[in-house]
Amino acid sequence: LSARAQLLTQTQLDTVRTYRSLERALQHPDSVYRLDLSHQKLKEVPEDLRKLKNLNALDLGQNKLKALPGWMNELQYMQEFSAGRNKFTEIPDGICQWKHLKRLDLHRNQITGLPKCMGGLTELFALDLWSNDLEDFPDEISGLKALRFLDLRVIQFTQTDMDRISTLLPSAKIFFSQPCNCGQ
Repeated sequence: LSARAQLLTQTQLDTVRTYRSLERALQHPDSVYRLDLSHQKLKEVPEDLRKLKNLNALDLGQNKLKALPGWMNELQYMQEFSAGRNKFTEIPDGICQWKHLKRLDLHRNQITGLPKCMGGLTELFALDLWSNDLEDFPDEISGLKALRFLDLRVIQFTQTDMDRISTLLPSAKIFFSQPCNCGQ
């Protein structure tokens, strides 16, 4: 692979080296396409990630992150982003700038709603939000035309909410937990 900025095909992305150390990745910033910084007890996203202009896949799962910095939208080739098991309460609008995003995994956070701009992620194929505190599911999410897998388990939705979400995303296989009539 050449060192100029590029969006990888799925096959290329599946076969490139996964860097597991930011220090090592920064030694070859132009040739880093996949970075795994999971399980590192990070409290914030390292600013040095900005130097990895070709990043196509990033795993920040199982850290202690509460927010994503606004500059993350500079990572314009992002196709796979994972930040499950952190402490996010919202999905930052910056994610909506990742026009090539295909997989988004934010399971086991405390996210309460989805930004309306997420409907513009027209290449998003898989969205994992299981075990969050979702209440707000905007109509604009119907713009996710490529979405095929949506995991919403361990989130309390009413049957009415589930029917509405299913109608917004008719092409997606949606995984819900059974509704409970808790507190009614």
